[in-house]
Amino acid sequence: MLLLLLVFILGAGCGIGGGLLVMRRVLQHAIAHPGESHAPMDRLMHKVESVMVAELSLTDAERNAVHAELLQTAAEFKALRLEVWQKAGASVEGSLDRICKHLPAEKQVLLRKKAAERLGPWGLLSDDKP
Repeated sequence: MLLLLLVFILGAGCGIGGGLLVMRRVLQHAIAHPGESHAPMDRLMHKVESVMVAELSLTDAERNAVHAELLQTAAEFKALRLEVWQKAGASVEGSLDRICKHLPAEKQVLLRKKAAERLGPWGLLSDDKP
């Protein structure tokens, strides 16, 4: 019974841990590239459209109109996400600049390097900063 419990715990841990590793990369990419085609918002709008077509029996003209409106909604949402993420990046960079004012030069370099490693994949630090 103990062996069965151990196998269950190990399996659950590997499944959850592996899923989190994969989801982290997907989430990082979606957040760091908000305007990219086939973003989560595009997939959501496609799903909404397919459900509407199926449940409402839309004609071709109605479907085209719905498709155009959903594309506009997705574009507006992507623009909003991009704006928010740009502001978040500016806030992070400002915070990093303020913190660096209190540190000696060698620690500033180390902090910026560590921050770039951690925050770069999330799109929060621009590459043009030293």
